[in-house]
Amino acid sequence: MRYKRLLEIVNSLPRFPVYRNSTPVVNIDGVYLTVEDVVKAAVWSELNILLVGERGEGKTQLMEDINNSLFGGKGTYIRARPDMKAKELYELFNIETFKKELSGEVKAPLTQIDEINRTPPIIQNEFFHMCDGYIEYEGKPVTLGDGFHITIASANVKNERYGGTFEMDDAILDRFSLVINIDNYPTQVKDDLEIITSPWGKNPKLVRTEKKDYTDQIKQICKELRSIREEKFDLDAYVALLYLKRGLDYCVVKKSKRLISYTIPTICKQRNCARLREEDCGYIRPLSERAVEAVAAFAPALRLMADAKKGKGNGVVTYREVLEAFRLVAPYAGILDLIWVRNSYFSNPSLALDRIVERINKKFLERKEEAKVAVNFALKGKLNEEIKERFKEEWSFFVELLEEINLLGKKYPHLLEELKKEEIAEKYPFVRVIK
Repeated sequence: MRYKRLLEIVNSLPRFPVYRNSTPVVNIDGVYLTVEDVVKAAVWSELNILLVGERGEGKTQLMEDINNSLFGGKGTYIRARPDMKAKELYELFNIETFKKELSGEVKAPLTQIDEINRTPPIIQNEFFHMCDGYIEYEGKPVTLGDGFHITIASANVKNERYGGTFEMDDAILDRFSLVINIDNYPTQVKDDLEIITSPWGKNPKLVRTEKKDYTDQIKQICKELRSIREEKFDLDAYVALLYLKRGLDYCVVKKSKRLISYTIPTICKQRNCARLREEDCGYIRPLSERAVEAVAAFAPALRLMADAKKGKGNGVVTYREVLEAFRLVAPYAGILDLIWVRNSYFSNPSLALDRIVERINKKFLERKEEAKVAVNFALKGKLNEEIKERFKEEWSFFVELLEEINLLGKKYPHLLEELKKEEIAEKYPFVRVIK
């Protein structure tokens, strides 16, 4: 009943008033999610969003629609420029005291930064704290928003056609958990017809839409999604998250790519590593902790969006939602070798991620039944070396998980029944997912 009510809240939120794009971005069990759906899911996950692409593809309009239709137009709008100072954006001059003080903008649930890469990196650093949810004012941190805050920015693709744009370094990119290249999802003919025949076309200056604030509903959705992460992740979803964090980090030479991250793929080529030839292993670096957290937060939101579009569902998150979240979060998360992407995937990191996810999905399907058998043995405290030998190299993390379950299986002969006791579940939260 609680999840059913959550679906009702999601479906009560309005459609974006102007932006139109029905091209599928992800497929969740036969339900296709569009750019609008994915962006809304990111908002519910409290993820910062960066929209990149050519001019005139609707990035600014998309930001405006988010602000007007979800937050009642209360977001803070910033047009990035080379000489800006972040602190000044949140100040006003009190005519009574003749002093500068913080304005009400600090309580805004949304910060919009238009054309963020038209500022040099030194100025982009001004946005770090905003993306982390606070600003520094007179030497002290001041929290942005009132229990909820995200940052959404737009950027033009840097190429020879655009003057006045600058590179965005990994530090600022890492703070935008979802980076969507709008050019990857061109509008369909029916979208173009709807845009052309609308009263305002693509001119946001002519838009006259009702602004209603749904911040409270969004806060409620965020709260429920945090509970879903604790209650509705099944075992293979957790295994998928562990694989993304530890499996992608595995190196046959040093056991961990983090130890040699600045020398791959050169060292892989020098050693003529088979994993580089067969799986492009050395071109893929491990995910940061921030990126793993973003995937974990985004996966249940994608599941919720799909269930809302169907009008039914139970909210259970599997490895499939985790991999779809990874496919959207990872292209600009600093895990890909850029030369490899340029030579093999036309400089499009999203195409590289499609291939990577395809491989991981295949591996999961191959391992799924074996993993189920192994977990059943561990639940009974009967894990043995023969079973553990089946999970080597990049799957060695799964052996550690099995060993933890096996210890509990020996301690509690009827582990599944014991887990129903609240005190056991609280004491060993990592095995709740196998109930």
